[in-house]
Amino acid sequence: MPPSISANVAAADMRRLGNAEPLEPYPGRARDPWMCRHIPCNQIIYPNRNNVMNGQGACIWCAPNAPKNPEAAAAAMLEHGLIVLVDFLGTGKPWLSQCVEAGHIVAPRYDNVTGRAGGCRFCKRYGPGDPHEAVADMRAVGFRPLEPFKNISSPWLSLCERCQKISTPRLNNVRNRGECCQHCARYGLDPGAPARLYILSHAEYAAVKIGITGLRTREDRVARFQSHGWVPFAQIQFATGAEAYRVEQKVIKLIRAEGHPVFLRDAQMPVGGYKETFDAAQISVGRLLALAEAER
Repeated sequence: MPPSISANVAAADMRRLGNAEPLEPYPGRARDPWMCRHIPCNQIIYPNRNNVMNGQGACIWCAPNAPKNPEAAAAAMLEHGLIVLVDFLGTGKPWLSQCVEAGHIVAPRYDNVTGRAGGCRFCKRYGPGDPHEAVADMRAVGFRPLEPFKNISSPWLSLCERCQKISTPRLNNVRNRGECCQHCARYGLDPGAPARLYILSHAEYAAVKIGITGLRTREDRVARFQSHGWVPFAQIQFATGAEAYRVEQKVIKLIRAEGHPVFLRDAQMPVGGYKETFDAAQISVGRLLALAEAER
């Protein structure tokens, strides 16, 4: 059966309505795949004229929520300053990545990064960190840096001008909280004051964590972790910080002795505490709680 329309008309329709340049003769039927090049993205596509005439678009790569070539998607993320750490799951799914500039671990969506000028949420909020501004901000709250600036999320060896002790605050914490010397600020753990031991889990990282915090500190440590995707499993209160610290360290020592190393990296924990993390596939939150209860 001869085609119902001429090849010239069909090609004109594809160019006009689909922004697609045919690369082979018209197949003769409106529902047959037709090899074309999509002019805006230069991809080779196989639309059918019927869909294009009905307004469905020609290019599967440029459609909303369209599939993407994983390698091309990773390259696009890198152009926006992100190194992807896991396989591509889709345009609208969180994609675990590392910020090139500051080393932050984030999980932005591909469509937000490429279509809405997205990127590292920490750098967008705090900036990647200019060394001169970084030193000035540290000096403004009483810290004298003792080593060159790395990035806003890494521990920075510094001297506290108030207590004259060495500390390792993170610049993003300093900018967010102000004074945060572990020795003289009320963010630290008071050995003689009431404290609590907490156990958390993180689904995306497949990790569990144990930690301690004072009950009278200005910072709600558990809430800070929750804002980064951690979910509380259990908390145990102690009369003193010293007792909470003893139990926490005993649990960590027991698990490390079994051969379970630190699971997460420092860059994955912008609020600190990476040394107390474990692989959830090996150590459960229930086991952490049982060990802590046994050491009370």
